[in-house]
Amino acid sequence: MYRAKLYDLEARSYRIRYAIATILRDRIANEGAFRVCFEMLDEKEVIRAILFRGLKNPRLRRALERSHLVDLTHWLLRFPDLAEAYSRSDSFSPPD
Repeated sequence: MYRAKLYDLEARSYRIRYAIATILRDRIANEGAFRVCFEMLDEKEVIRAILFRGLKNPRLRRALERSHLVDLTHWLLRFPDLAEAYSRSDSFSPPD
């Protein structure tokens, strides 16, 4: 991914995709670039979008729950509506 684009204020979807790709890999190739995803003026929107996608994507949800890169509990405290969805053990889990 083109890292310079992370600094573009209009590139929120790019920062979301970059952060998700990094979380799924569970390793940081460039810590500064990863932090930039959450330091722009749209930090709340980026985090909310990642959490929302985690509800729809079981692989991302597992990565968020196990990640050492993000503090999922802290993120969910900021978004009680999404925290409730994450707390439901049977919601969005893949069928047997």
